[in-house]
Amino acid sequence: MKLVFYGAGNMAHAIFTGIVNSNVIESNDIYLTNRSNEGALKAYAEELGVNYSYDDHALLADADYVFLGTKPYDFENLAERIKPHIAQQNKFISIMAGLPISYIQELLDTKNPVARIMPNTNAHVGHSVTGISFSNNFGPSSKEEVDELINAFGSVIEVSEDNLHQVTAITGSGPAFLYHVFEQYVTAGTRLGLEKDQVEESIRNLIIGTSKMIERSELSMEQLRKNITSKGGTTQAGLNALSEYDIEGIFEDCLRSAVNRSVELSNQDDEV
Repeated sequence: MKLVFYGAGNMAHAIFTGIVNSNVIESNDIYLTNRSNEGALKAYAEELGVNYSYDDHALLADADYVFLGTKPYDFENLAERIKPHIAQQNKFISIMAGLPISYIQELLDTKNPVARIMPNTNAHVGHSVTGISFSNNFGPSSKEEVDELINAFGSVIEVSEDNLHQVTAITGSGPAFLYHVFEQYVTAGTRLGLEKDQVEESIRNLIIGTSKMIERSELSMEQLRKNITSKGGTTQAGLNALSEYDIEGIFEDCLRSAVNRSVELSNQDDEV
């Protein structure tokens, strides 16, 4: 199986590094290319044993899966460049936010299968939650292969293309929302009189430990919370204070705003 990555930026790097580290396929079967930063490609080749090339015909001639990781606003130029070299067996996997499958096929001037994935930056540590949608002509065996590739850097959830907007908000942007919450937790902790570095280190380990509890327990997060909340204790006092605020409403507004923006960006691309 040959994989080609057009674009070797932050997210693409996380994906092909995860695939290499999982040994799903040989690193020698992965090919990278980008617009101009050959230095980065050389570094990845030395670090991971992958290949790189600027020969579009050679890249696509026998490629099974072609990851489209360019910036969305650069895709029109990329499509114009590579469409004369598209081979029958090429199947495309887009990690470009906001570009619908129909638009990708239109610009590539192809009916070849196309999948859209929405990973998040946790792919760097093998824990991305990745939403995926397939074009109707993506066969069952090919879907299984793509799922296996994505499982190399986390977990996968298949949704309709319309629901990728929700996945973008909940998991794609999710790490940033959680980082923001953790930032506020650090700020509040320092106001209690501890040194900032003490609070940051404590909360870093608190987050790691809590995540491991969630991972290893079969209990719901609600039950895990209840298990450490003694009636009349300090935890209950803090939760009572939180209950004075509409936390649920705050997060719902946050996610809806992200969904709405995802829809707006998609509609803009439809109008190009």
